[in-house]
Amino acid sequence: MNPATLIFLLTYILVSLGENSPRKLDRPTATLLGAVLMVVTGALTRAEARAAIDISTLAVLFGLMVLLAVLVQSGLPAWAAFRVLSRYPRPQVLLPLVVFTAGISAAIMLNDTVCLLGTPLLLHMTERQGLRPTPFLLALATSANIGSVMTLTGNPQNIIIGHASGWSWLGFALRMIPIGLVCLAVNWLLLALLYRSSLRPAPQTETAVAAPHPPLQPDLALKSGIVLAGLIAAFLLSAPMDIAAVSAAVALLVWANRPPREALGKVDWSLLLFFAGLFVVVAGFVKAEAHLLSRLIAYLGTQVGSATIIQVSVATVLGSNIFSNVPFVLIVSHWVKEMSHPQFVWLLLSLTSTLAGNLTLFGSVANVIVAQDAQPKVHLGFSDFLRVGVPVTLVTTAVGVLLLWLFWVWGWV
Repeated sequence: MNPATLIFLLTYILVSLGENSPRKLDRPTATLLGAVLMVVTGALTRAEARAAIDISTLAVLFGLMVLLAVLVQSGLPAWAAFRVLSRYPRPQVLLPLVVFTAGISAAIMLNDTVCLLGTPLLLHMTERQGLRPTPFLLALATSANIGSVMTLTGNPQNIIIGHASGWSWLGFALRMIPIGLVCLAVNWLLLALLYRSSLRPAPQTETAVAAPHPPLQPDLALKSGIVLAGLIAAFLLSAPMDIAAVSAAVALLVWANRPPREALGKVDWSLLLFFAGLFVVVAGFVKAEAHLLSRLIAYLGTQVGSATIIQVSVATVLGSNIFSNVPFVLIVSHWVKEMSHPQFVWLLLSLTSTLAGNLTLFGSVANVIVAQDAQPKVHLGFSDFLRVGVPVTLVTTAVGVLLLWLFWVWGWV
C-alpha cells in the first residue's frame, strides 16, 4: 500500500477517535500530524502542500468568525432571541419558534454559533416557564443543521462546495432556501409528534428563577448589524466570498474601536488548523491514488439519473457519519467535477451531507455543542439524539432530495 494512503487512513482513524486515541490527539492535531507526514515522507512536496491548502475557504471562515464574535459580544443575538422567545412561552408555540429561528439564523451565522448562543438561552427560558428542555434543545440542534443548508456560508462544507462548484451565493440560496424551509417545517412536525406528551408545562419549583434579560451594547450592536447587512449585500451582488468576509471582519474591527484581541481571541483557530491539515492530507491521498480514483469514477459513471441520485444520497448520509461530512465532501468533490450535471450534484452533495449531521450525536459539531453546554442541567445522550436523528434525517433527506430533483426536472438547476 502506498505510504500516502497509509497516512490518510491513519489520519482518519485518529480523527474518528478524537481525544480517545492512544496519544489523546484531538482532530486538529491529527490532521496536522497527517499533513506533516505527507511532506516528510515525500508524498507531497512543500509547494504541493502549500497549494493544497484552500486559503479562500479558510479566509471565509476566519472572516465570519471575527464578525460573529463581535456581534455576539454586542449582545444583539441573545437580546433579540430572548425578546422573541419570551413573548410566546406556550410549548406548542415555542417549539416552532425555536425551529425556524434557529434554522434561519444558522443560514446567516453558521450552525455552530447558533447552538453556542441558543443552548444557555433555552435552558434559561425553559426553566423560567417550567418546561422540559429536551425537545427544545434537540429542536435547536437539528434545526441549526437543517437551516445551514440554505446558504453557502451556513456551514464549512458548503463553503468548500461554493469554491469548488462555481455556484454564486445568491444562486445557491434561491434554490436551497425553499428546500430548507420545507425541511424545517418537517422537523417541527416530527419533533411535535415525538414529544407530544412532553410539550406540557412541568410543575413549577421554588428554585426556578427568571431568566435575566441579556445585556445589550447598542452602539456595538448597531455597528455589527450594519457590517453584517453589508456582507450579505456583498454576497448577493456576487462579490468573492473570501474577500467580502475578510473585508467585513477588518472593517468591523476598525469601526468597533475596542481591542481587536477580544474578537480574535474568540476565533476557533483549532478549526482553521483542522481544515488546513485536512486539505493537505486529502491532496496527498488523491495524488497517490489518482489511478484508483479514475477507475472508481469510471465504474460509478458520470451520468445523472434516478439511481445515481439515490446512491449519492445514501452514500453521503452514511459517509458523512463515518468519515465526517467535510472530509467526505473533499474526497467526493473529485468525482462530482466529472459528472454530466455537476451543478445539480453539488447541490445534492450539500443537501445530503448537511442533513446527515442530524443522524447521531457525533454527526455534527453543533449537536456536541448542545449536549455539552446543556450539562449538568440536562443530560442529552447518544440515544436522545438517535431517537430524533433517525426519523428527522431520513424524512428531511427524502423530502429535500425529492424537491431538488423536481427543481432539476423543471430546469431550475
